[in-house]
Amino acid sequence: METISRSLLTFLVNSLWQIPLVAAVAVMACRFMRRGPAGHRHAVWVAALTAALLLPVVSVRMHPFTSAARLVSGPLDKFAPAPGLVGGGPAGLGLKSAPVARPPTARTISLAESTAAVLLGAYLLFILYRLARLALAIRRTVQIRRIAHAAEAPELLAEVWRRCSESFRLTGVELLFSPRITGPVTAGRTVILPESLLAETSADVLTTAIGHEMAHIARHDFAGNVLLEMLYLPVSFQPAAWLIRQGVERTREIACDELVTDRLLDAGVYARSILSLAAAMTPLPRPGYTLGVFDGDILEERIRRLVERPAANRQRARLLLVTGLSALGICAVLASTVAVNARAQSGAEILLKQGEAAYDRGDYAAAAAQFEAAARVEPANLKAKLSLADALLKAPGAPLPSNADSPQVARILQLYVDVLALDPRNKQANQGMLDLYLYTKQYAKAHDWALQAIGADASDASAYYAVAFADWSMAYPDYTAARQAAGMNLEFRGIIPDAGLRLQVRIQHMAQLEEGVNMLRTALDLDPEYSDAMAYMNLLLRIEAGVGDSTAQYDDLMSQADSWVTKAMAAKQKQLQNQVLVLTAPPRPPLPPPPPPRPPSGGEGLAVTLPAGSILVEGAAMRNKLVKETPPAYPELARKAGISGAVRLRVVVAKNGSVEDATFISGPALLATAAIQAVRQWVYQPTLVAGDPVEVVTTMDVNFSAERE
Repeated sequence: METISRSLLTFLVNSLWQIPLVAAVAVMACRFMRRGPAGHRHAVWVAALTAALLLPVVSVRMHPFTSAARLVSGPLDKFAPAPGLVGGGPAGLGLKSAPVARPPTARTISLAESTAAVLLGAYLLFILYRLARLALAIRRTVQIRRIAHAAEAPELLAEVWRRCSESFRLTGVELLFSPRITGPVTAGRTVILPESLLAETSADVLTTAIGHEMAHIARHDFAGNVLLEMLYLPVSFQPAAWLIRQGVERTREIACDELVTDRLLDAGVYARSILSLAAAMTPLPRPGYTLGVFDGDILEERIRRLVERPAANRQRARLLLVTGLSALGICAVLASTVAVNARAQSGAEILLKQGEAAYDRGDYAAAAAQFEAAARVEPANLKAKLSLADALLKAPGAPLPSNADSPQVARILQLYVDVLALDPRNKQANQGMLDLYLYTKQYAKAHDWALQAIGADASDASAYYAVAFADWSMAYPDYTAARQAAGMNLEFRGIIPDAGLRLQVRIQHMAQLEEGVNMLRTALDLDPEYSDAMAYMNLLLRIEAGVGDSTAQYDDLMSQADSWVTKAMAAKQKQLQNQVLVLTAPPRPPLPPPPPPRPPSGGEGLAVTLPAGSILVEGAAMRNKLVKETPPAYPELARKAGISGAVRLRVVVAKNGSVEDATFISGPALLATAAIQAVRQWVYQPTLVAGDPVEVVTTMDVNFSAERE
């Protein structure tokens, strides 16, 4: 409903100035063409009436109102650059993505809700009135046609009928008579004459009456008139549209006069015959959609033109016709480019404007307050929710990368979930979810959202890049831990010496590494100058090289990685030289990732450094020692998003059996906090070694099932 009202308001506002502009151009064009054929001027007026409707309609289509929020930078934009190109750590050349400029917006006129409602109501009532008049006119036409009857025509009338039919090369035209009309009319391919003409003895008067109606039939004016009435109906409230319609009717009648004088009668005789008919008959007051010899209410103008008979240069007339139609076309193009949007301004819109003003001056906390108020006033306003999410990311106390469990992050995620519930394909909300998961290092979830982005738009290179970055982010900590466990420092090159550690990394992450490489290849196919994709291709290949089993394989992969370093630096240099610093069209460029996470102290399946006096026990064995198992509380946000699965935690059990620490390893990141809070309440039987209790390090899986909930 909101879209319909916005479209109607935009149509009405643009018609207020576009239709007078078209009418003015048509008047000037016809002024220059006044000595040419009336049919040429008729063509210009018909084109003007068509443009009078299409221009406001096209304005609605060309300048749709967008409810996109002000989000012009993702949550990663203000943070660290991409990791180093050469090493596997954070040092090295940073490749930052170009900032995203706000797209240009169409000029918008905001109206108060009450004003918009009155305007739309008045327009709809007027259209109903015009439709009622249209229905009445159709009814009158049907009545005129039904009352008319066939009659035996006198010899003179029959001869005139035959001669007119031959002159206009018409066949199948029906002649009827009616006692209800006082002047000749045409309805489709039927000519209806008043019964009084059965006694007419002047061949010129009969030729004038019948010839004019047959000219209408030869020009297909009846069908054209009905079509033009349909075009006129939506814009009939505009006085300039009425002026155009009058021009159509006047030139139509004069064009028929010219046809009759060209084929049947001398202009002077035709003029006298029209005057004779006018003296003896009275035209019908709006006789439906029939066409009559007195239509247009311009009898004086028609007689004057017939008497003066202006001589026209045919070649010049055609040139003026082309010029007039071209002027209308140019006018239409220019008018469509400066069209405006119109919309009703709700209470939420006022709050949004205040929030935007605060946002522009850097007061993000005040902006967030205004956006939140707008979202409360109008819960379905996507712009308010997306703008609020953006402001919260920049406001004081914004979430830090290490604080994925903060209420701020949960609030922002909930806003994106709310937007996607209303518009599942909202690209900005999907991108916001992805950016936030990346920034807060919830890489598994970011990976899933990036895959969804690919499903929604397979041509978005940044989505493929995001999958690869998430793959690298999940593999890199375990790879670094394996290197440290093998005694390798950052400068040490070569494969990891311990074959077992290499195998464990490959089992855990080789599928991710291969997926990341393939995703980056696709991204580079879509954008061959994608320098960030080249940088991460280098990093993924270095991890593959480090966990390979041969020196030859290591050298080959490292050689490929080095070549991608060279390509990335060249691409970045080319971008700088070309000053490609701002991208103005979708899709959004990839956002720079945060620096690589520090290697963990240990990982599942890897050699780890245990606290002094601690032992490592398998998770299955420790589960049998559970004395108290508090079930986790299912996060409401995760339930709404349909997120479920197992969360794996690294758990430290104290000597007395209580849980001393629990840290997230893998699984749905949105469920991690609930899992940790539950496990920290668990109690185990103390583990004894030689009769003495010891501290235990283990892993535990906490399962979440939406169905059970």
